[in-house]
Amino acid sequence: MSSRPAELGEPRTNDTEATRNKDYELGHLVLRVVVGVNILGHGLARIGSPGAFADALTHDFASTPLPSWSVRLFALTLPFLEFAVGLLVLLGLRLREALLAGGAIIAALTLGMTLRQQWEVVGLQLIYGLAYAALLAGARHARFTLDARIGRTSAPRLHPARSS
Repeated sequence: MSSRPAELGEPRTNDTEATRNKDYELGHLVLRVVVGVNILGHGLARIGSPGAFADALTHDFASTPLPSWSVRLFALTLPFLEFAVGLLVLLGLRLREALLAGGAIIAALTLGMTLRQQWEVVGLQLIYGLAYAALLAGARHARFTLDARIGRTSAPRLHPARSS
């Protein structure tokens, strides 16, 4: 038995596959809950007065090439989208679809902030994008979800399997 410390990436003798899998599952749970609560909170904060939020956003985007009607329409729907995506991510229900929708929302928000040249906000939105990507990449570790509870654990196929 060697007394040398384990090299980076080298498994420790007491580090079993089951323990690593549990850590991945718990890590996914923590990140999913934090992202879900965050996005759900964004929606809840705005859902009570979507008109006021839309007015403010339309004003803020007046100097961009986006038509004001499109900014207003996006702003009116955004609180409801954030609420729905946040709740689905938090519960782990239709998780892959919710994460893809969340990523699409962040992409749209990033485009808007890029047009306004709000680089600090764009940087923060990149963090959200990374969180969505990490959750999606680790979706196979999403054990503590409603999807898993109801037996909906397999990912929907983007491309049907081809028979040989």
